[in-house]
Amino acid sequence: MSTHAKRPATPRRTTVRRDGDAIVIDIPMNLRRCSGRKEVVLPPGVAASSDGRAPAKCPTPLALALARAFRWQEMIETGQAESNSDLARKLKLDQSYIARTIRLASLAPDIVEAILTGQEPDGLSLRSLRSDLPLAWDEQRQLLAPESSIPYM
Repeated sequence: MSTHAKRPATPRRTTVRRDGDAIVIDIPMNLRRCSGRKEVVLPPGVAASSDGRAPAKCPTPLALALARAFRWQEMIETGQAESNSDLARKLKLDQSYIARTIRLASLAPDIVEAILTGQEPDGLSLRSLRSDLPLAWDEQRQLLAPESSIPYM
């Protein structure tokens, strides 16, 4: 199987042809990069699966950092790693990066939900979340979204 990244000037149709003993099926499609992988861009109105679910979106840097934080916290809690330092050694990452990231596991659940659903307040960045955040959830809400329009914040 081979892919060619040609962009035709006019829309093409799927074609089937013979090439010696092989059958060649040419399917015009657009590709995009998502987290280092190539994904097929579906035309509007086409469902990604037979159950009608919307296609998955690329995770944002905030969502990826949250996933790492909760996974690393779980590794420490289950004894797969004894501490941040031990975890850093096992993952071959800088201990300060582990410490800054794992702190995200203490975010208020509604802030986590807002990030994962793409409804986080404007201007919220990974850098601001990795700074010295208070542990109290009410204080986090005040600091990160003092006048948020998000109903659960």
